[in-house]
Amino acid sequence: MTKTFICIASGPSLTRDDCELVSGSGYPIIGVNSSWRAVPDCQHIYAADYQWWDRYFSDAGGTRAELWTQSLRACNRYGVKMFKPAESGPFNSGQRAIQLAAHLGASRVILLGYDCTLSNGIHWHGRHPAEMNNPKPQEVGRWHTDFASLVDLLPNVEIINASRHTALTCFERSTPEALFNP
Repeated sequence: MTKTFICIASGPSLTRDDCELVSGSGYPIIGVNSSWRAVPDCQHIYAADYQWWDRYFSDAGGTRAELWTQSLRACNRYGVKMFKPAESGPFNSGQRAIQLAAHLGASRVILLGYDCTLSNGIHWHGRHPAEMNNPKPQEVGRWHTDFASLVDLLPNVEIINASRHTALTCFERSTPEALFNP
């Protein structure tokens, strides 16, 4: 039996309509970083960086979602659940959210907001405050490698990128309408 999760990242292609569509799907949703605001009924929030938790825990901590990180500091300070895969090396929060879905039993993961390009802007929600990291062009290239590594790391997980706009080529593509309309 296929267990489907949805991961929602911060790419500027993410739309309110897409979020409403998946919110009614019945599938567990992982909001990546500030994207939980686009799907406030998500079951999980994943943010790898301590700086994100330090800035947004007061908001995210008031949700019913399970909170996840790989930051020991965030875990210790805010009581966020620890999820750090055995693989080390470069990573990004969107990649770790997919790995978290697999850890929670997903055999299929659908992605929204995984643009992995800066050609249409930084995030659907705008820039993070100055004290936090915002994507830089050199990071975007590394993200492609980070995501491509999941093909080998998660061979039994079907990953479908349903983002409206994406530069990622390592995953199967679809649209939200094809996946969620009855």
